[in-house]
Amino acid sequence: MEYMSSAIGAAKIRRASRFIEEDGRGFLVAIDMQTASGDGPDLDVVMKVAAGGPNGILVSWQIARRYPEAFRSCGMVLRIDGTTTMLGAYGSGDNFAQMYELEMAARIGADAVVCMAFPGADDEGIGLRKVVSLVNEAEKIGMPVIVESIPGSWAKTVPWDAEHISKAARICVEVGADAIKTMMPADPADIPGVIANIEAPVFCLGGPKKETEDEAVAYAAAVVAAGASGIAFGRNVFGSKDPTAMTKRLYAAVHGA
Repeated sequence: MEYMSSAIGAAKIRRASRFIEEDGRGFLVAIDMQTASGDGPDLDVVMKVAAGGPNGILVSWQIARRYPEAFRSCGMVLRIDGTTTMLGAYGSGDNFAQMYELEMAARIGADAVVCMAFPGADDEGIGLRKVVSLVNEAEKIGMPVIVESIPGSWAKTVPWDAEHISKAARICVEVGADAIKTMMPADPADIPGVIANIEAPVFCLGGPKKETEDEAVAYAAAVVAAGASGIAFGRNVFGSKDPTAMTKRLYAAVHGA
């Protein structure tokens, strides 16, 4: 990430360097789904993940508060929105409200915050206004904002193809996102065009757990080779029999080690 030389720009660069290396790539492990699902891995899996050396871990407030030692050597990326659960009408629209103020995120040690946006949804303005509000606050303290961009909704009311993935992410960047977390099109040949249009670091989400760990590692290497800045995998890491070893494998895939 490049910013004008200023106190705020310096703060963003410093924080971003905690989860994006000098090669411009970053490997995030996402352990934040339980804020919506109410289940998932034991929270201490974050320690097993941290032992594998990811660049950053995307976590809920509860994990950030209970396991600060997990972030000694990697970035803390904090999920800052939610309030809609899989017990209710999850996925039917943009029901994600901001839960924590940016100052609270900074106090707990966050190096970036993540929020949802659903460009193309009938209620798309909810998420985009939230992004703008977060960006306005983040600019005051030098906090990177990563937007998880989903075209339409989780119900795929807008096609999840290269055109819509690319345009949805670009819209989020245009309103102020510093980086994007999103899916990649099914055809790997379409990935470079998607990335080129976004003009910000793009982290590819992992989605459902792959059939094998080799498949997950190969997919990570492929999306990075096609131009993605990195990955943000969850179930493919914490769902492993050995999360530490899987973290190491995916780190190597992202950074070409």
